[in-house]
Order: sequence, then structure tokens, then C-alpha cells
Amino acid sequence: MIIPSAYCSTDADQPETPTHFALLIDIEVAPAQQPDIAERLGRYLEQLRELFHQAPGYLGAELRASEDGRHLLGCVHWRSREDWETTWDCGATRSELFSDSLLRLGARSIHFDSFLVAERLA
Repeated sequence: MIIPSAYCSTDADQPETPTHFALLIDIEVAPAQQPDIAERLGRYLEQLRELFHQAPGYLGAELRASEDGRHLLGCVHWRSREDWETTWDCGATRSELFSDSLLRLGARSIHFDSFLVAERLA
């Protein structure tokens, strides 16, 4: 279950439901460009893994593709929003592999969001 962070309560408001914080990168692509863009986004997420693997609260990163080939979803998971805010450094996480090169490869749009993700649904 994904809950948009702008519309949900904090972790402390719902102690019975463990959650974690996720940064999402949703990239709209033409199906023909999906493999090349996925490779670049995957390399960027790997850079983030290397940068943050020992950071307090870092849980991992993943890349998913939509079934229709029109979207890629990069997701970086943190234990809490506070862990992310304490650790994230825009200068260190900026990369030649990211937005400019993804747009040159044919990405139609790039959207960013953040969510609290519920660990259990029941």
C-alpha cells in the first residue's frame, strides 16, 4: 500500500502500522527507449546504493518497469523521512547519469514524489 506523504500522517501517528519512507522517480518513456533509459536509471540507483549503503536508515533502492513499457519507477527506501533528510546531499547525489542524459535518451517526463509505505496491509 502506498500513501502519498502530503496526505498522510507521520510514523508516530500510526505506531501499530510499521512504515518506511520512499522517494519515487517516475519516468515516462517510449517503449522503444525503455531498455536504454532503464540501464541509465539503474546505474544511478547503484551509485546511490554505493553512496548510502552504510548510512543510518538507508534500506535500499529498486527499479521497476511498467507492463506496457511506458514507465520506469525508481524507488529509494529509507527507514524514515528524518533519516533521509539527515543523510541526503543534493551535491553528492546529482549525477551526469540522471535527468539530462535520461531526457536525451528519450524520456518524455520525470516526476518525483515521496511516500510513507505501509509494511502490512492487514
